[in-house]
Formats: sequence, C-alpha cells, structure tokens
Amino acid sequence: MMASLRKLRYVAAKDLLIIAKDRGSWMTLLVTPLVVIVVTSFALAPVYRGGSLHATLLVTNNDRGSIGRSLVDTLKTNANMSVQPASEAESQTLKRGGSTYALSLVIPADFSSRVMAGQSSALTVYEDPNSTTSGPFLKGMLNGTVNRFSAVEVATRVAVAEAQKANPAASTAAVAGNASAAATAQMADQPIKTDVRTASGLKTLNTFDIQTPGFAVMFLLFGVMIGAEGLLEERDKGTLGRLLVAPISKTSIMGGKLAAQFAVSISQITLLFAIGHFAFGMDLGNSLLGLALMVTMTAFTATTFGLLLAAIARTRRQASAIGILTILLMSALGGSWWPLDIVPDFMQKLGHITINAWALDGIRGLILHGEGFSDILPQAGVLFIYGSVCFIIGIKMFRFRNA
Repeated sequence: MMASLRKLRYVAAKDLLIIAKDRGSWMTLLVTPLVVIVVTSFALAPVYRGGSLHATLLVTNNDRGSIGRSLVDTLKTNANMSVQPASEAESQTLKRGGSTYALSLVIPADFSSRVMAGQSSALTVYEDPNSTTSGPFLKGMLNGTVNRFSAVEVATRVAVAEAQKANPAASTAAVAGNASAAATAQMADQPIKTDVRTASGLKTLNTFDIQTPGFAVMFLLFGVMIGAEGLLEERDKGTLGRLLVAPISKTSIMGGKLAAQFAVSISQITLLFAIGHFAFGMDLGNSLLGLALMVTMTAFTATTFGLLLAAIARTRRQASAIGILTILLMSALGGSWWPLDIVPDFMQKLGHITINAWALDGIRGLILHGEGFSDILPQAGVLFIYGSVCFIIGIKMFRFRNA
C-alpha cells in the first residue's frame, strides 16, 4: 500500500514539474483568466451598479413656457444623465456633432399652454432600438420625470373642475394657470420621496464578486481540458503503454495524474480568488471554511470531468473540439458569463445540469449573500456526486493504449 502511494506521488510530481515548466499552460491557467476577469469587471461595472451608469439625452425644447423649462431643468438635476440641447432634426436622427445617441426628447411648442389649460399634451421620444443599455436606462429616468409632470396636468384639471363647481363664473384660464404654476413649483420639493437603503446583512456589490467566480470556474474547466489533451498525447506517444511494463499499477498511474491535475486546479482557482481579493477588493464571504469546501469540490469535479473527456475522445484534437464546445455551453448555461437570476426560469433549470451552476450557486451564495458553511453543503454534495459519476465512467472507459 505504501509502495503504491509512493509511486502515485512520483507520477504526480513528474506531471507537476512538466506543467510548471510549460509557460503556455500558465498563460491559459492564470494570465488569460486574470485578464478576462479584470476587463469584464471594469466594463460591466455600470451595468451591475446602475448608479454609476451615465448617458446623454438629446433635448429639443420648442416650448417657451415655464413648464417646458421646468421639465428641462428637472432632467438636468439627474446626476446620471447629461442633457444636450439639439435641433429637431438632430433629435429625429439621434446624431449631433458627429456622435450618435440612444435617446432624444422633443417638447412641443404648445406644451406649457396646453398643460396650463388643463389639456392633454404629448412629448415625442426618438430611440435607437439597438441600444441595449443606455437606451433603456435613459427611458427609465425620462419616464419617471414625465410621470411627475403628468401630475401637474392632473392637478390642474382637478383644480379647474372644483373651482367651477364652487364658482361657475370663475375664469377657467386663470384657475388653470394658478393651479399649474403651484403644482409645478411643488416639483422642486416632492412631498413623497424614496429612501433607498441596503437590506440588513447585505453589502454593496463589487463587480469582481460576480465576475471572478464565474470566469474562474470556466477557465478551471479549460485547464482540465489541457490536462486531458496531455493525457491523450502521452497515450498516442506510447508513454502510458510503456509505464504499464514498469512495476507500477494502473491505479498508481491514473491516481498520480489525477492528483497532479487536482493540485493544479486548486492552485489556479485559489490564486485567482487571492488576486481578486487583495488587488481588487473581492469579498470572500463570511465562511472561509465554506469557500475552501466549494473550491475543493469544484476542483474535484472539474478534474474528473477532464478524465471523462479524455476517456470519450479518441485523439487530442477530438478532446480539444469536444472540450471547447462543452465548456462554452456549460459556461453560458451555468452562469459563468452572467448571473443565472437574469435569465428565464427554464434556462435556470437547464443550467443546473452543468458543473458551473452548482459551483457558482455555492460560491456566490457565500460571497454575495453572506451564507455560511451549512448553507452550501447541498451544492458541495451535488458536486461530489457529479464528480464521482464522472470518475467512475471515465476510469472504466479510459484506454491506456489506442486500439
């Protein structure tokens, strides 16, 4: 038994030494995922932290009345939106000064007079249907502001109706003008405001908290794919076949190779998390023990997935083709590219056939939701079962020599 373990350690040490000397492998294992994580985290920060998103709205104000000016002034008070004056032609084409914009607003010439008379008035909005972020963002803010000004019209109509009930001889224009002016003045100090606070036990989001685990798991799978390719290359060159002639068992050979890949996987994800934490402030959650368990189970399942890939593929090229397709599909479905809670329900359920989804449910639960060790045991258990199935199938199917 001790002799078998010693031989297993020799095989593992040999593989680790080869990996350590292979600069190309470390580019895939550490440098490439780190670059992708940093770039996507900074690029998507405005999406995850909506308050930091900033966009420009083109505004054409054809109205010379007080309500039209008040609407423009209110839009200008929003720190996340720049108001850019434009001609009507520029607003209609969303082009000004060589730049293209996502949204524009045109205020009609009779806007103030119609509102002050208690009559309906329409604002015209031009949008770029291909804008996926700034357009919807601007429309949300614009709708909020317009809804406030709709209250002016409603208040004016009510005031006119009530005044005519009390005094049928009252001037409709005078009552409407006074009511409209009073309601517009109230816009500067809303009677009802929203006080937004962070829920108890939760924290402000750091984009690296989302991006680092997702891409770390994806590149972890790419790392084991490289390991599977290396295993097939040894088989093709006859190295594995020659090892069988030596006084060493298949168990020691495969055990050593899997142990080496497992150690590399643990090191890879741990280094990415450490860099994310110390360089970019990524939160590691309240349970380092729970995080260690999730990292260990994720690395175990990824390693056995690599074994299964090597068992299914007949050649190194096949392993690369099957591996890339499978890993990209699992990453898209399993939440490595975006959080699963933003996709439809059926995709969330479908995503949980992947390693990524179970790994990220546990890791993000610890990091984002403050969960503890006991909370992530179900996810860790599923990963263990997932990895065990991959190991059993892979070890039975793997051939030490090409047929």
